This record gives sequence, structure tokens and C-alpha cells, in this order.
Amino acid sequence: MDDTINDFRRELLNLGYSKTVVDNYPKYAQKLLEYTKETALKITDQHIKNHYQYLKTKPSRTTKKTISESHIYSQLLAIKLYFDYLERTKYIKQNPYTLRIKQATKKERIIFTQEEIQLLYKNTQNLEEKTILHLCYGCGLRRNEVELLNLKDVNFEQKLLFIRKGKGKKRRVIPLTEAIVKDLKEYCINIETIRKETQESFLINIQSNPIKGNTIYKTFKKVLQRTQSLKPENYCLHSLRHSIATHLLENEMSIEMVRDFLGHNQLGTTQIYTRINFLKTKLQQ
Repeated sequence: MDDTINDFRRELLNLGYSKTVVDNYPKYAQKLLEYTKETALKITDQHIKNHYQYLKTKPSRTTKKTISESHIYSQLLAIKLYFDYLERTKYIKQNPYTLRIKQATKKERIIFTQEEIQLLYKNTQNLEEKTILHLCYGCGLRRNEVELLNLKDVNFEQKLLFIRKGKGKKRRVIPLTEAIVKDLKEYCINIETIRKETQESFLINIQSNPIKGNTIYKTFKKVLQRTQSLKPENYCLHSLRHSIATHLLENEMSIEMVRDFLGHNQLGTTQIYTRINFLKTKLQQ
């Protein structure tokens, strides 16, 4: 791997980008270098344009269809940030990135109703599945926040969950309901015999290794597929986070409190996570 890729990764980490960005953006930049078989110093705007054309025809490893516009946009954004970094640090004299690509319009995310959330809980088959629902819906955590959650981050006595390094290195404290505390406690007791003394991760598998984000996503999908009244293709794990935001507003929580619960910096970001029509009604009151 090109040394500049490792430097770029450290830069993203120091700037407080999310774990997903830190893990993936250097890989996207590396893919450009591999595709062109050139070093960063020799990349031209034509190389980047050729790579863009290639991405538009590249099949996804999972769906076998061409990768989505939003995924292409993410890869191009990574490449742009990579060359912006190289230009800023004087590694290159001129930035070769000249593409102007508009971000793909995102479809309005379908959220679960409160009744549908109850159906999901009824279709869980073990404590691990229920715990993942509690963390992603009941606590509104992002997937990487669930993955990085440690035992010390959950205070059962005070009924609080601590996110010590969220998106943008933002910290927040999440209150836990009695039901969530009871189930999380039971989960911890249930896996106590397989947990190694040195293992601090909250979610672990039978080998006492941390449960990774992809496994968390697949577990959610299994529960979703058992819930026959719901179409799995309409939902993703992040739908749970959108859903809890809307449900909290429906239950009269202020939008400022929902913002703090989700760990957003801007109120406008929180608005995206809610039903727009409902939100407009609340703001007009």
C-alpha cells in the first residue's frame, strides 16, 4: 500500500471522522492507484475520469448489479479528500481532481411504526438479537457505536449508557429504560461464562471476540425476515435510528432533546431523521 494512503488514514483519524470513513476512504483512494497502476504523484484528471467510468460499470460483490450512485459518490469523495490532503501537505503541486459530480438524491427512508417495532421484538429468538434491537432502536446507536461499545460504557445502577467517541468524537449520555436495563443485564449474565477476562467489548460471540458491524447488520436482517408483514428490502439497520427519532417526537420529546439523544451537532441533521410532515407540524406549534 502507498505510504500516502496510510498518511491519509491518520489524517482522517486525527480530524475525527467516523470509523466507517477512516476504514473505507483510504481503501477507495488505494483502489484508484491500483486501477491506474500509478503513484499519487503521477495521477492526472483523466485517470480519475477513467476510474469514474469504470465505477459506473463495476458490479457489486453482493447484489451483482452495478454499484449504487451513492456508493460511487462516496468513492469519488474519498479520492477528492485524498488529493486535497496531498495538496495541503505539499506532497503534490496541483490537485488532479476536477470532477464535479452531484450527490445522488437519497430516497426518503422508510421507518418502522411503533407497532412494527413491537413485531420485530416479538420475532427475536435470543438475547443477542433483542440486545441489538435495544442498542440500535431503544438507544438510537449507530452501527459502529454498537460495535465499539464496551462493558464500562453501560452503568446499570444509574441506568445510563455512555458513547465516549461518537461521530466527530462527540460524547453523549443515553438514559436507559427499566426494560432495556433488565435485558442488557440478562445478556451480560448469559455470556459471562464465555467472556475472557481481558475482553471489554459489550457484544461478543461464542469465541469471546467482539461482534463486528456486518454481523450486527446480518442479525437484524434475520429478525426482519422473520417478520412476514414487513418487506426486508425496504429497511436497513439505520432505519431503527430514524424510527426512534420519530417515535420520540411523537411522544412529545422536544426536537432539541432528540438531537442530543442522537448525538447530532446541528438541528437540521435531526430533522432529516424524522418524518418531515410530522416535524413541520411540531415546529409550527
